[in-house]
Order: sequence, then C-alpha cells, then structure tokens
Amino acid sequence: MIYNINDKLPIGKLLMFAIQLVLSVFVATVLIANICGVAVSGALVGAGISTIVYLILTKFKSPMFVSSSGAFVAPVLAAIAAGGYTAIAIGGVVTCLVYTIFGLIFTKIPVEKIYKVFPHALIGAVTVVIGVNLMPFILSYVQINGITNMWGVSVAFITMLSIAIISHCAKGVWKILPFLLGTLIGYVYAIILTITNIYPVVDFSVFNNLTLFNVPDFAFLHWTGIDLATAIPVIIIYIAYTISAMMECLSDHAALGGIIGVDLYKEPGLGRLFIGEGVANIFGTSIGGLGICSYGEGVACVGFSKVASTRVTAAAAGILILLGFLAPVQAFITSIPSCVFAGAAIILYGFIACSGIKMLQKTDLNVQKNLVIVSTVLSLGISGLVVGGETISLSATGLALVVGIILNLILKDKNENGKEA
Repeated sequence: MIYNINDKLPIGKLLMFAIQLVLSVFVATVLIANICGVAVSGALVGAGISTIVYLILTKFKSPMFVSSSGAFVAPVLAAIAAGGYTAIAIGGVVTCLVYTIFGLIFTKIPVEKIYKVFPHALIGAVTVVIGVNLMPFILSYVQINGITNMWGVSVAFITMLSIAIISHCAKGVWKILPFLLGTLIGYVYAIILTITNIYPVVDFSVFNNLTLFNVPDFAFLHWTGIDLATAIPVIIIYIAYTISAMMECLSDHAALGGIIGVDLYKEPGLGRLFIGEGVANIFGTSIGGLGICSYGEGVACVGFSKVASTRVTAAAAGILILLGFLAPVQAFITSIPSCVFAGAAIILYGFIACSGIKMLQKTDLNVQKNLVIVSTVLSLGISGLVVGGETISLSATGLALVVGIILNLILKDKNENGKEA
C-alpha cells in the first residue's frame, strides 16, 4: 500500500482519491435505487452517512465503503409493497439486531478459531467468486438506453485502455489515480460522440431546470403507521436476507484484508465489522430506504490504487452526502453514461478475482481437503445457483460460502501418512 489505513494525505490528494472512490461506487448505488424505485438523492445521502457510521464503529480501522446493496433488493421491494418506507425502516432495525447479535458472539471468539471455520483456501475461493459474479453487470453497464451496440462498447474500451495505460505508464500521483483520469477520458470521448451526432451517448437533459441546492427525498419523510400483522412478514424476510448479506460481509472483508495486508477479522475485529454494518443499515433504510452492505467495487478501487486510508473513505462518504444536496454536481456525475463505468468495471471486477487467485497461490492444492473445498466453492459460486424462494433466499456466493464452511468442518485434516490429524 502507498497509503495505509491510518495515513494522512495532503488535501489535494485526499480529494482526488475520494472522488475516484465515489466514481467506483456511484453506478451501483444509483442502480439499486432505481431498481427499488426509491429517490436517488436520498440513497446517496443514506450511503454516505451509513459509511461514516460504519467507520466510527470500526474505529476507522477498516477502509470499506458500504452502500445500497443488491442483497437487500428483494426484501426492500417486499417491504415497500407491504407497508411502504415504514416497513423498510423496520427491516433496517431487524438487520441491525441480527448483525449485532452475531457481532457480539464473534467478539467472544478468538480469531484463530474463526480461521478454523474460514480457512484461507475458502476465503481465496470466495473472493474469486465475488469478482466473477460481478462481471455480468458489465453487460448492462455497457448498454446505452437499454441497447448494446458498438458505440457503448467503444466507450467502455476507451475507458478501460486509458485506465490500463495510465496505471502502467504514468508517474507520480497520476499513476495511482487511473480510474479518475480514465473515467474523465471516457466521458470526453462519449461527449464527442454525442455533440458530433455520431451517436447520442450522453444525456444532457439532466442539466435542464437545475437549481443549485436540492433537498433530498429522505425515506423517513414518508413514514406512516403500520400494524403488527403487516410488520411480522417483513421481519421474517429481513432476518432471512440479513443472514445471506452476512455471508457477503464475511467474504468482502476477507478480500479487503488480503488486498491491504491487514487481518480485519483481528483488527478492528469481526464483531465490530458486523456491528458496524448492522447499525449502518438503520441509517441506510431510514434515510435512503435501502439496505446497506459492503461494496466489492470499493474493495477493488482500494487495491488497485493502493490507497487504504480510512480518511479517503470518509471523504468519499462526505462527497456522496453533498451529491444528494448539490443538484449540479449530482447532474454532472449522473450524465456520465454507464458505459464509461463499464470500462472501469472491466478492470475492477477482474482485480477482485485476481486477489482471490493470489490468496489461493498460498494454499496447498495438493492437499485433498483444500482441493475439494476450492473446487466446490468455485463451481457453486460461479454457477449462479440460488437456494430458496421469495421468503428466504441464499445467493450463489452465499451458498458457496456456507457449503465451503460445512465441508471445512466435516473433512478432517490429514497428516503426511494420510491419517486424520
């Protein structure tokens, strides 16, 4: 790492790295808000405040960015249909309680015992799965107005090539700002395609009728009364989906720890990581109307830029909050077409998978137990197999992690003679 967790940065570099981090998480944050039908302005503020809450509860010792989560799309949609934003807020409290209960349990368990349940072979394989499972999103990012064509692909490739060349050839601070610079280059190319009437890539209508200051549409402004009969099904579905989200929390933090060379399970501790995400969900659901979880895009951005300072994470959260209030800035970032971000995602998502491969290089795959665990996790995780239904569901990544844990517990270690140790 060029900048470690506790390092202070000059204000100029701090802002540039923070903007780069914002750009890496912005598309997914807005995408989830649009899928769930909640206000983007509230979602941005909710994500920013949730991240700051998470940083405080983890004592600024984990540079994870948390934001609106795809893991909670199904329960959010169910809650809105059942009881509106009040039901979502109840779901946030339930998520917090579940995370906190498990977090308090983990504070009593030595980290060495945790690794007996989550060995490095399992963590490495799940990290590969996370990166691979993010890659299909590139297909939707590269589209322009829902259509995949050569111009959207060309914008993505120009952005990707710019990032690759900058990260490889640039000197000084520019070398560690490839995503910021690459995104700007891709955006300029998209503008040229638009103003020359080659293809309308950039939607300039977002700048129409702008005001300087915009009051976000907060979720809590829409709270209404709700009866117990309506709340109980919401509570049940949030308990189920929170357990699935916890699997992502475990794997994302293991991946981030491996990238930055710090055991986050040990410091700030798995208990604080869980409690941090849990409490963040209260703020995320109350302010933005969305569930909150760790972000793989942020993990990759930290690793690729080699900047792990939590001050950058906090600054990025602050910028996201400002975006919810400042309409012109929000319009500017919104005007950057998703095909530009697709170019960054090509490298970001691959980087996550490569981080898992690096972990697996330290795993002895000549040991049959390790080989079985890694093989099974990769197959299940990449297969897209989902277990459950509308009430409870376990994503392919969550399923792979659970099965990997079970295999690790039932398959005994063997000594050199092939006998159980």
